[in-house]
Amino acid sequence: MYIYLFLVLCVTILPIDFTLDPKWKYHSSINFTYVHIKPFNDLISGYSGALKQVILNIIMTIPFGFLLSSLKKNISITRVIISTFLLSFVIEMFQLIMTVFLLHYRSCDITDLITNVVGGIIGFILYKLVKNSKLK
Repeated sequence: MYIYLFLVLCVTILPIDFTLDPKWKYHSSINFTYVHIKPFNDLISGYSGALKQVILNIIMTIPFGFLLSSLKKNISITRVIISTFLLSFVIEMFQLIMTVFLLHYRSCDITDLITNVVGGIIGFILYKLVKNSKLK
């Protein structure tokens, strides 16, 4: 699980660009173009790569739901949903903080939260399927 979490952080946070814009001192407030609060807006608007991002976000958290379920015996789907949401929320907030303070320009997106939770649920379901098939 630790290796998985490390890899997720590498994919979602790195590379960190430490080169500062010469005008960095004027960057005192959040640029709301980097905070997306309308779910699936990129997909609905037909932006290039939006579907790929949705699929990748789901795939990224399937292992989390699977591993969490395997580590915590008899975990409920509600616990998996909450845990996956919290993992995704922390990542999104960290990306927002990096954008505001380091001028890294990552986006904080509600769609990512939703699709990550869907991935966690799929991972939970896959674990239950694997577990039940081993019992028979």
